[in-house]
Amino acid sequence: MAPNIQPVLANNTAPIEANDSSHDSGVDDIKSTISSTQSLTDSIREHVYENGRRYHRKSQGKYALPSDETEQDRLDLSHAYYLEMLDGKLSLAAFNKDPANVLDCGTGTGIWALEFGDEHPGSKVVGIDLAPIQPDWVAPNVYFELDDLEKEWTFAENHFDYIHSRNVGAGIRNWERYLRQMYKHCKPGGYVEVSEHCYNDLDCDDGSMPDDSPFLLYIRTMGQSLEKMGMNPNLDLSGYKRLLADAGFVDIEAHTFKCPVGSWPREKKQQRLGAILREISRTGFEAYGKAVMTNYGGLTEEKATEMINECVELVEKGTQHMYIQQWYLVARKPE
Repeated sequence: MAPNIQPVLANNTAPIEANDSSHDSGVDDIKSTISSTQSLTDSIREHVYENGRRYHRKSQGKYALPSDETEQDRLDLSHAYYLEMLDGKLSLAAFNKDPANVLDCGTGTGIWALEFGDEHPGSKVVGIDLAPIQPDWVAPNVYFELDDLEKEWTFAENHFDYIHSRNVGAGIRNWERYLRQMYKHCKPGGYVEVSEHCYNDLDCDDGSMPDDSPFLLYIRTMGQSLEKMGMNPNLDLSGYKRLLADAGFVDIEAHTFKCPVGSWPREKKQQRLGAILREISRTGFEAYGKAVMTNYGGLTEEKATEMINECVELVEKGTQHMYIQQWYLVARKPE
């Protein structure tokens, strides 16, 4: 029987005011897979260097963000940001017991999977990613595999009690197929949680961000570049909700968070969150935009660097009160 999981309602859509001043045969199968991935071939570990950043060679054409230590630090800080935003919660689904089998899609450095496994010792957590940037030493109930989420999943059907996916939108071409695979491999009664942000627009509530803002030029150029790469940067909250419903999920709960970039908000928690996101943005503008804009958007390295630096400097000034929308969706596979 799947654990009783109830979505925790959490929304933040009010305008942001600026501050004027047990043994399982499946475990053996997983361990066998993991032991094979621990002796990775040189080709899987190969990287290329471009525009002063390191990228995973096998991810080229599938994922345009870097894989170097600077990016790993940004990913870990982003995880801390989401924990702060969700008041220390790793998930907006509430469990009355540890979900037996958990999948973390696009696990990155593996920090979410490791912390979930620590909080839920009765869970078996598998983290999947293209790039081998996860730690070698992990908890006994956490495993990492290298795989492409857009290929056919090899897990058993109806296997996972809970599937977690956060910020993989820059690497998913076919969201319909991706969510259908989630549905296929989720247990009846199990839950999925999808968290994404907007990839083609940024918001402002007080008119301080003009139409010709470097922020808007950056995000729209990045969105167009992602589209040329084959991704779908135009999905919004209603689009993700519709795709989950089309895949067969029910009881879909959708949550919107406004994420200010910079410490300009008046409200203390938003101010603290904005300061963290300001720090993330110092390398985040480059991580998200540089490779995709130069390889697919037609920009020279110099032009892309100029656009990125303008955005970083503008965040530091705090004169344009820009924020990002982050969406969380929790959905259930019917019994």
